[in-house]
Amino acid sequence: MGSRKTVEDAPSKRAAILAAARKLFVKKGYEETTIADIASAANVAVGTVYLYFRNKRDIYTGMAIDIEAMIADAFDDPYLLTIPFAQIPKTLVDALFAVGRAHMKLIAFLQIDIQSDEELLQHKHVNDRLCTSLETIFQLAIERGELAPFNTAMYAQMLNLLGENIMHQCFAVENGEREAMYHTYFLELSERLFFGPSLQTGYPQVAPKG
Repeated sequence: MGSRKTVEDAPSKRAAILAAARKLFVKKGYEETTIADIASAANVAVGTVYLYFRNKRDIYTGMAIDIEAMIADAFDDPYLLTIPFAQIPKTLVDALFAVGRAHMKLIAFLQIDIQSDEELLQHKHVNDRLCTSLETIFQLAIERGELAPFNTAMYAQMLNLLGENIMHQCFAVENGEREAMYHTYFLELSERLFFGPSLQTGYPQVAPKG
């Protein structure tokens, strides 16, 4: 019975530790926050923290992964595959900025310095999931004849990187003070570069010189 309770409690305890760490990192800063502080705020023993995370850096990475996963969840919504093509860019941008607005103080964690192969793999897993969702949207548009064929994997990666950097600038650097402007121009840029006429008709073939 005891072991079953531990297994069932695992997700909630991990979530409580991350939630406590988020508040403390925002309030006190990463360097000033200790594992003991996090344990106390999460109402768990210090030893319990180490059951889920090896150190404070591991908690920090977990927070970044969670933010990336929230964005991936928004882009993985099956609803995006059912709406008219013209509505997709705005729906994607709205979803991205909704995550940024709700977790403004945490967006800075999206651009942490990766310090190990394990961290790289964790970020890659979520990044691949997000890009796969975008690629699926592009591929469906191609199948429907709404876009001409192109390198969907590369465009998905580029759109993801662009969105991540705009989110960081808008919410982590500028605290959302110019959110409306960033939203407007990111939507315009997305529509032009990733859903615009050049992809609807295909790029013209350039004849080789000579």
